[in-house]
Amino acid sequence: MIGVIPLYDLNWDDEEERAVLEVLRSRWVSMGPKTEEYERALARLYGVEYALGTSSGTAALLLAYLSLDLKGGEVILPSLTFVATANALLFAGAKPVFADIDSPTLPLISASTVEPLITERTRAVVFVNYAGYGDTLPELKALCEERGLLLVEDASHAHGVAYPEGMAGTFGEVAAFSTFANKNLSTGEGGYLITRDEEIYRRAKLLRSHGMTSSSWERLKGEEEFYDVVAVGLNLRPSEIQAAIGLANLKKLPHENGRRAELVRLYRRLLAEEIPDVVVPFPEDSPSAHYIFPILLPEGTDRGTVRRRMREMGVYTSIHYPPVHRFRTYESGLTLPNTEDYASRTLTLPLWGGMGTERVLRVVEVLKAALG
Repeated sequence: MIGVIPLYDLNWDDEEERAVLEVLRSRWVSMGPKTEEYERALARLYGVEYALGTSSGTAALLLAYLSLDLKGGEVILPSLTFVATANALLFAGAKPVFADIDSPTLPLISASTVEPLITERTRAVVFVNYAGYGDTLPELKALCEERGLLLVEDASHAHGVAYPEGMAGTFGEVAAFSTFANKNLSTGEGGYLITRDEEIYRRAKLLRSHGMTSSSWERLKGEEEFYDVVAVGLNLRPSEIQAAIGLANLKKLPHENGRRAELVRLYRRLLAEEIPDVVVPFPEDSPSAHYIFPILLPEGTDRGTVRRRMREMGVYTSIHYPPVHRFRTYESGLTLPNTEDYASRTLTLPLWGGMGTERVLRVVEVLKAALG
């Protein structure tokens, strides 16, 4: 009996439990040695010099933006993203400028959608590796280099993905990741940023903890006796519990990503056979972490009815994402045709590494019945 199929499930087990217990028994639960070990492991994974753990993905974004000093400038980003990508820009004093996605079947911003928006006030472009894909990243990197713009990756969907041109998160000056509960790499709440730039790292590290020149752990080890405050920062630090879970979960990431890829291939085959009117975005052979599995319902479909019917049959779905430019806070009359078309028809089906083939078969069966 399969039972209810949730949108995602954690892959945590005894490893994460032991890691948490080790921290609790150590009696040091705030940012400390586990955080440093976790950061070293993340830097090795991406082949970069610096990684910095944070309390959330939003905190990582905010530190990335602040470290680049974007205040007063315009920053181009997709509207098809979680609102944190834009909210953190406002907190950093920058003006978000929303770009359309390339097409409903390639729901990423591209050089052709970004270039017309560049003005003398543009400082940076934020690329979101939506669903784990990075197909248009190389062309955006080339555009930014040509126009003298900074490139930031909000790579929260793309933990540990190797594209042909490099690892996700390594194309720009700095990248931010979320390790929220439903991510491929999960610490429940948390995040991190990565960079090759020492100055960006030092600035972000300083602002992560109130602009203080040393942490409690560093003073405990005797590295510094006192501290100074040399900038106005915030408390955006991770806990040792988050770092310990991250270290345990990081070991599972290659298998998690690989298993998700297998399940997506199965989804694609079944949908093509059983419901050919349903479109799966992105080229089939594009590398991805497969954080989510979004589809496009046939035009004219009542998505709300489909979701309700699927829920009644025990399958949960979601929508990634309502366009940010349509939220009241950001509403300006802007029209982004491809983004709005995609957002009106997309549906996210359940996906996680331990989902199993029987659940995929059941989801497709239920979707077919719900479309009726």
